[in-house]
Amino acid sequence: MDSNPADTRTTSAAEPRIAAHRAPTETVLALIDQSRLRRECLKLAMAQHNARWRVVDMASAAEVVRLVDAGQRFDLVLVGAATSEHIDLDEIEMLRGSLPDTPIVVSAESENPHRARLILKAGTRGFLPASLSLKVMMGALDLVMAGGVYVPSSLIEPSQTRAAEPVRPTMREPWSELTRRQRDVLGLISQGKSNKLIADALDMSESTVKAHVKQIIKRLRVANRTQAALLAAAAGPLHVAVPAMSARPAAAVAAVR
Repeated sequence: MDSNPADTRTTSAAEPRIAAHRAPTETVLALIDQSRLRRECLKLAMAQHNARWRVVDMASAAEVVRLVDAGQRFDLVLVGAATSEHIDLDEIEMLRGSLPDTPIVVSAESENPHRARLILKAGTRGFLPASLSLKVMMGALDLVMAGGVYVPSSLIEPSQTRAAEPVRPTMREPWSELTRRQRDVLGLISQGKSNKLIADALDMSESTVKAHVKQIIKRLRVANRTQAALLAAAAGPLHVAVPAMSARPAAAVAAVR
């Protein structure tokens, strides 16, 4: 019998003996999905997105709970399934009981908005429709790990709600701490506009836009403008107050003539 122990660096469910300690900069994520193909694809995308992420993939929530009981800690749990109907709410509750301080995110098809809202109300910190691109999905995971919540706008729009049953917000307005001008800049960032286009739209210099972007990132407590845009998009559209055409452009045209 071979006396050499199995490599403790493995992250597959077949070898659950994962070292309880971690490197200071290491981030450990649990990926749960019954489909091995989805697990391997997502695991590869997550590893390429951030080299400091160590992804432990498993087929069931029970395997995660066993690892937690053995001393393993996780910074985020991503639960995947073919559709939202395949997400077991009892498993979500079990994960929350075992990992009360760890954000849980679900990724699945969302043809049933009611079911997706039930998943969010179960205590998850995000619902990622399978229709998202990998880039947006990875940005959403960054957002959640930074303390935010990712909810598709289609799930937080007040359609089909009753006056007697007001919808409890799934997150506070991310722009509550921003100035009016910073909100305008954030609204245009969420539309994918560059600093130059924002400057033109709001009649300000590009350096002023950059200063606003810096303050937006700081006040929203996110890492970059992509995360700020995701946070704003998840909370719904922002009204942008575009200034009326000033006399300055007309004067400039007159000077050229």
